[in-house]
Amino acid sequence: MLSLILVALLSSCGTKQPLPTEEERLEASRQVPCIIVMPVETRVNSDPSITYRKAAVLEKGAAFLDSVLAEQLIGKNNVRILSSRQLIALIPEDSAEQLALLKKIGSELKCNAVLQTTLSLYRDRVGGSYGADSPASVAFSFKLFDTSDGRVIWSSTFKETQQSVMSNIMSGASRGLKWLTVDELAELGIIEKINECPYL
Repeated sequence: MLSLILVALLSSCGTKQPLPTEEERLEASRQVPCIIVMPVETRVNSDPSITYRKAAVLEKGAAFLDSVLAEQLIGKNNVRILSSRQLIALIPEDSAEQLALLKKIGSELKCNAVLQTTLSLYRDRVGGSYGADSPASVAFSFKLFDTSDGRVIWSSTFKETQQSVMSNIMSGASRGLKWLTVDELAELGIIEKINECPYL
């Protein structure tokens, strides 16, 4: 009886976004046939309040997210991954403005959209898989820009601190019965957001 109640709770309380239909994906691919995925950014250089230690953790997290994005998007013919070195070579000499960069990327690489990922929180759990004193927390955002005018075509945010098993049951979250590492939580978030995006 208890298992039936748990299944009912889990099935009725889910908070995930509905996945795009096949028709929506086909229409999205017609509108945006080519996407450049930029390296994950952290903005540690533009926020003077970030400590050296937090900046180092964010940069390490950004590198991990880069690897997850590359792994999850491999084989998608409409997606091209841009390395940090390639991005530096494309920054306009006369301007560091985002629109100028987007236009140059579109012009040089013949793509009409750019995916920007910004990581703002990356905190690992304290404790083990089944007895964490402090859970993992991750926050990042996706923005898909039109390279011709800088317009945001699609955006989404993932922000999650893993909850206890009982909280998971009551909220309908499906992160399993153990405490995840920050890498595991971030990977689940990336996969979730890619699946929700009709353009990817």
